Amino acid sequence: MLCAVSQVACGSHHSVALTKDGQVYTWGQGSRGQLGLGKRQPSTKSPQHLNSLSAVPLVQVAAGGGQSFALSVSGAVFSWGSNHCGQLGLGDTTDRHTPTPVHCLNLKKTTHISCGKAHTATLTKLGHNSFRDELRPRLVAELWGAKVTKIACARHHTLVLTDSKRVYSFGCGEQGQLGHGKESHPSVPLPVQLPQDTNDVIKNIFAGENCSFAVYTSNEVPAQSYSTDHNGHGFNHDVQEEANTVRVNTVEGALLNLLPSLVKQPVGVEGLRIFLILNELLHVIQNHKPPLKSIKLAKAIAAAILNLSAGSLQVIGDWWSSLPSSTMSKHVEIWKQALSVILSNEPVHRSTEVRNLLLVLQYMYNVNQRIAEPQKMPESEFCLLMNKTFYLEDWQLWRLGSSYKKNTEPLILCSFPSVMDLESKKFVFDLNAQFTQRKAVARIIGEIQREFRFPKPQDLLFEVEVRRGSVLKDTFEHLAFTNPSDYKIPLMVYYDENMSMSYVNVKDFFYEVFHEVVSAETGMFMYNDSKTLAWFPSKAAPKDQRYLHFGVLCGLALYNQCIIHLPFPLALFKKLLGVKPSLGDMMEFSPCVGESLKNILEDYTDDEIEILDMDFSINWDGTNVDLDPHNPEKPLTGQNRKEYVEAYVNHAFNTSLEGVFQEFKRGFFQVCDQDLVKLFRPRELQEVLVGKDFNDWARLKQVTVYEGKYNTTPLHPTIQMFWEVFDDLTEDQRKAFLCFVTGFERVPILDLEKFKMKIRDQQVQGPPDQFYPKAYTCYSDLELPLYSTKEIMHTRLTEALSSNKIIFKDAGTEL
Repeated sequence: MLCAVSQVACGSHHSVALTKDGQVYTWGQGSRGQLGLGKRQPSTKSPQHLNSLSAVPLVQVAAGGGQSFALSVSGAVFSWGSNHCGQLGLGDTTDRHTPTPVHCLNLKKTTHISCGKAHTATLTKLGHNSFRDELRPRLVAELWGAKVTKIACARHHTLVLTDSKRVYSFGCGEQGQLGHGKESHPSVPLPVQLPQDTNDVIKNIFAGENCSFAVYTSNEVPAQSYSTDHNGHGFNHDVQEEANTVRVNTVEGALLNLLPSLVKQPVGVEGLRIFLILNELLHVIQNHKPPLKSIKLAKAIAAAILNLSAGSLQVIGDWWSSLPSSTMSKHVEIWKQALSVILSNEPVHRSTEVRNLLLVLQYMYNVNQRIAEPQKMPESEFCLLMNKTFYLEDWQLWRLGSSYKKNTEPLILCSFPSVMDLESKKFVFDLNAQFTQRKAVARIIGEIQREFRFPKPQDLLFEVEVRRGSVLKDTFEHLAFTNPSDYKIPLMVYYDENMSMSYVNVKDFFYEVFHEVVSAETGMFMYNDSKTLAWFPSKAAPKDQRYLHFGVLCGLALYNQCIIHLPFPLALFKKLLGVKPSLGDMMEFSPCVGESLKNILEDYTDDEIEILDMDFSINWDGTNVDLDPHNPEKPLTGQNRKEYVEAYVNHAFNTSLEGVFQEFKRGFFQVCDQDLVKLFRPRELQEVLVGKDFNDWARLKQVTVYEGKYNTTPLHPTIQMFWEVFDDLTEDQRKAFLCFVTGFERVPILDLEKFKMKIRDQQVQGPPDQFYPKAYTCYSDLELPLYSTKEIMHTRLTEALSSNKIIFKDAGTEL
């Protein structure tokens, strides 16, 4: 039984009803598809719900001989049923058994539809001064200039009412139904001969099978108007709030009933518009209800979105990408709020429904990646603020699998890194490294005990012995004879074969070895024009073991939580993570080449490119290369400019170094777990590995700690003198000072807040002015003699900075 029906339309042998909540029902004969139920159905005696249009906000239904139509709020038209004369407007004569969008009317803003036996009119359409069948809607040229307000179709004729209250008719008139005073069959609209009475106005028109009607009303009847009560009777605030709650609950209930009926492949683009509205409705409901009370709706909407086909998701993604960044940000916050509520509860529910919420947020992240700056949202806005306990459990599920919790898998880890901030990623990576170290040590202990002997300390450490002046050579030789499984145990570095006397802090070892490996003396790398960035050469032998060991060293630094001197472009970290380098990477490495390629791609006209007289031959790393080996010296044209730029970038960052880079990558992932490294974005991995520039010198002064004689209030005179000298240093000298004290020109990305320096007085035998400052890079400690004057302090400090070549300063060697 149908309730709250707003419209009913009848064809020759079928009926269509539209309810007040926008749902369509059909019944009757369905042999030509006029019921829209998706199959040839001889007949149905009771109303059947038309699911395929449930998500489309409809304002009208219409039915003709064997065809049916529906009209949406935005003016989209859907048709189905008999089409032997092209009455569905789809450009052919094939019947349709499900509602089909009439695409050629998409931009026409249709406001009304009327159906005859084998023809259809949408306001001013049809009446083409032709007796042939029309397969697509076409403008009635004879009504140009007239604003049509009503149309009505009968079996074989059509009526039109204009805003000037004139009626036109065309089609079959053998029984006088056209009102022209004679039998005629005009193919163009002609005026109907109506009684002339200036006091009467035509309000509506109707067309029967072979008859026509016009409804008049008197022009003297005043229009009845309604107004709201302005007697000052306002609503009580509580009553208003209660009313709002009722409305919100009503909307939420209607959505929860509607969402399960939404189909995987909605009818045309119109059926997807509801998914734009859903985000807004969820936002309103979240603002009016406690967080936990709106979770059910968020889960239902996520399920409906993920039930859509790939094509439909692409359309929605295109819509989202065109939204203002403020609106997109609001929509992202909706899903973050829902997830935060669920994931902050104990225990965390790791259900498919929660995973759906994460998938929607991930899809919005992917859409955001397609947006150009500056409209693009910062990636940090997608991050969820989760405590370490959650990530600890997620890591345990990832690492220990079903042995930890049966039939449970990680919720975020390795699946949704886009919602993790850098601190969370680093926490999980370091947690796994510590666990791996303990596991590796336990394995070694087990092997030794099986041999009935006690483990020695050196058995449980990955020891590297190096000599002064030969750090890189000794390191490479040691790695050549090391079992990769040893990389996982704690690293210990010793100096000059005197293990009892010269333990080297691992941080300082990495500083020394990386400054040496990327120097020009090794011949391992090529450099950009400014000599500020290194890259893999195209002439290196793929089997050169140094590149494998270089990768191992990079992996060891990350594994042991040390930053390193690695002057490489972002492309290196992209390639480690499987991200394709781009023209932007060329502009970073070689601004001159990058700008030239950008001009070719974006700025030059086809004629200007022809004048350049260039071909696909380039010179890279001192070698002439043909970018299209199958077509040597292929000329560069306006048509193949994109191919040329992509081939150039691909050769520079991929083809020319593939064998060497694969060795580097293999070495890197011999140490680090690839799944966890891929948590990082390329820029994040770069910052974790090489640190971040530090220039907040005012903050350095604020957090510095003073010990010994310098621990006074107010500041000791020598300390006041030191900061005056420091303020006089150039920016380069300040960075050199940072390196002098910490061992690095940069600081760890996540330790900026923790970074502080300690200054204490230096115990010397003799006049203090003769001594240089001492630095203990392991602890960022500075020993400062009690200099007598500011000038002497400046001289001794700057001399120490300029002489700071050897990094093994933990013993406080005087310069």
